[in-house]
Amino acid sequence: MVTRRTELKIRGLTDKEIDYLKAQSKRMKSKSFNDFLVRVLREKIEKDQFNLVEANYLAHLENMKLTSDHVLFLTQKQTDILAEFETQLARYADYISRWLEYEGEVESSD
Repeated sequence: MVTRRTELKIRGLTDKEIDYLKAQSKRMKSKSFNDFLVRVLREKIEKDQFNLVEANYLAHLENMKLTSDHVLFLTQKQTDILAEFETQLARYADYISRWLEYEGEVESSD
């Protein structure tokens, strides 16, 4: 006896995904595959989860924002420290230059 299998095409789903949904339909003992799909969609709509992809990624996006803000803060802090360090080095260089001129080690550039 040959069993006929009707080919089912749903745009955006692979054959494996459709087979998975069919298995879920059988596991939940739905009247039909269409009944199963309608029930799943209604459940998603009732829970306000229908077509809200950002709910899956919201926590990750918030963490990325916090990390970016922290890195930006650390970069700004490092820039400030480097600017202060450059100012101190310029003062030390000026002091050493004047001291060497005073000791006669270097001729004055004036």
